[in-house]
Amino acid sequence: MLIKSLQVFFIRGFGAGAGFLVSLIVAHTLSIDDAGYFFLSLALISLFGTFITLGSPTLIIKLVGSEQDRSWRNINYGISSSIIFSSLCGLAVVAFSTYFSVFLANVFGKPELTNYIPIIAIASVTFSLLQIFSSSLQGKQKANQASTVQNVITPSFFLCIMGSSIFFTYSFTALDSLLIYLFAISTSLIVAGLLWFRGSRSQFTLKFKMAPSLSQSLAPLFVVMIMTQIVQWSGQLATGKYLSVENVAYFSIAQRTALLATFVLIAVNLIVAPKFANAFAKGNMQEVNRLALSSSKIMLVIATPILLLMLVFPAFLMRIFGNEFVIAAPVLQILAIGQFINVISGSVGYILNMTGHEKDFRNIVLISGPLALILALLLTKNYGLYGAAYATAISVATQNLLAVWMVKKRFGFNPLNIFRTI
Repeated sequence: MLIKSLQVFFIRGFGAGAGFLVSLIVAHTLSIDDAGYFFLSLALISLFGTFITLGSPTLIIKLVGSEQDRSWRNINYGISSSIIFSSLCGLAVVAFSTYFSVFLANVFGKPELTNYIPIIAIASVTFSLLQIFSSSLQGKQKANQASTVQNVITPSFFLCIMGSSIFFTYSFTALDSLLIYLFAISTSLIVAGLLWFRGSRSQFTLKFKMAPSLSQSLAPLFVVMIMTQIVQWSGQLATGKYLSVENVAYFSIAQRTALLATFVLIAVNLIVAPKFANAFAKGNMQEVNRLALSSSKIMLVIATPILLLMLVFPAFLMRIFGNEFVIAAPVLQILAIGQFINVISGSVGYILNMTGHEKDFRNIVLISGPLALILALLLTKNYGLYGAAYATAISVATQNLLAVWMVKKRFGFNPLNIFRTI
């Protein structure tokens, strides 16, 4: 598990580096206004694309992880149904967005966004299908392939095409860049589909069929997806509402820096999530406990030094982005504490979602999600940057500690105790 986690960690690290270069090359090749529209478009693609999946990626990881040793017929039915439902939902989004593009652009207060909205809608559908296929590969325990199609191919293709402007002195617009991104993410989707369907047992069927036990999980997983997005981004939304543009930048950089530690969580969870589903499907609770313990130890060993660096040398880290960002050093410390609690809690969310306790986790995020939104609005309005940071850290900690309590209640072991014996 450690070796595979490190492999995925480096792949995702490469993807993060490529993503950083995308931001860099966009900033240097586009005008300020065009760069703003491009990054706004990417944010909308990620947001709408996640909603179009209807919460199916986590369900697919569970389905493939639990059924690959038993019934590929159920797997093919489930994945095919997810592809069909998301495609139909996506087509509705594309039609609605194209017809009401002027109205939607005015909602954002940016009439110029009208020309971007149809492309954003199409890219959102592509993004959602990519998430479905990458989750299918993850459930099959092909974590390296899943990470590659999720995080490497799109920015790499984008960089290759946009980078050509340096040599050919071609001037790209934001619309050009968005079309290039659509091409890049479509390439990722094609590769992900080929990787999935090249397996002899992987097939596509037009039958709308999914096991009742799985279809019942879809609604709570959809709620989990929405509330998790609120927990993660409510602080940034609140700074945008109450604080200056400079403060939004300070908070955004501090939060993105603190989230670097979650690369470890993502890398380990990519590997361990389908293993939880497989062990639970076989009724092997001891294996669930063992996997939880092993993954928690790996997360602590790799992530703790990163988080300690953020806690001890926050000013040094923030100065990398410019001297003006040093003001956000305490914000980084606060957010790092929240992420430390996230790390020491282990894979509690996946333990619940992969073992038939999706409703338990749904109930948890129905507490942490609204709490995050309320705290963000109240604390940011009254205490500025620090208030936004405290709101985010408290919400992340609350969600994870409640999940720890629920795992202890359902399975009898405490994920925080890494010295326990199996």
